[in-house]
Amino acid sequence: MKRATASLDRTSTGVVGLALIALGGGAIAWERGKFPGRERIDAAFVDTTVDAGWWPWALGAAAIVLVLLGLWWLLAHLPRRSVGTVAFASTPDSDVDGRLSVDLTTAAKSAAKSLAAHEGVVSASGRSVSDRGERVVEVTATLDPTVASLDTVSAAAAQTRNDIVTSLDGTPAAVRILLQCGKTRKQSARVS
Repeated sequence: MKRATASLDRTSTGVVGLALIALGGGAIAWERGKFPGRERIDAAFVDTTVDAGWWPWALGAAAIVLVLLGLWWLLAHLPRRSVGTVAFASTPDSDVDGRLSVDLTTAAKSAAKSLAAHEGVVSASGRSVSDRGERVVEVTATLDPTVASLDTVSAAAAQTRNDIVTSLDGTPAAVRILLQCGKTRKQSARVS
């Protein structure tokens, strides 16, 4: 979301929130008889409406609709870090009209599978994320804690990174390889 859109969204949400708080405070003051100028306002229709048999049902239905609308609003504003499909940059000497695109998540998962096959790597996972506005192909590998030398693992990670960079040439995406050490049996044992 752009900064202008986010600030407008936050401002409008704040205004609506303050209006609802003021409306609720006014309703409480009205009910307690402390609303200024209440005696000059003819609100007989309010008393007859509140005493009607359909009023609690209508109020309950409106409350459910507003709660669902609020939940939808919150879910719509959850940050999404996944990138998905990204278009390749077009070249001026291209003979083909059209557009090529690549699914960065699939590329990340494929690279993770390739890295997981190397000696010293227990497992690997891949995903595509948006990190501060930049598309990133991220591969996380869990290393065998008993591996004696990290040279083979670091070489495999460097080769995986080079493979990703080569395969995504022309795509505006960075590559991140994360190596984490796996747990030994002593570390994972529970203490009673």
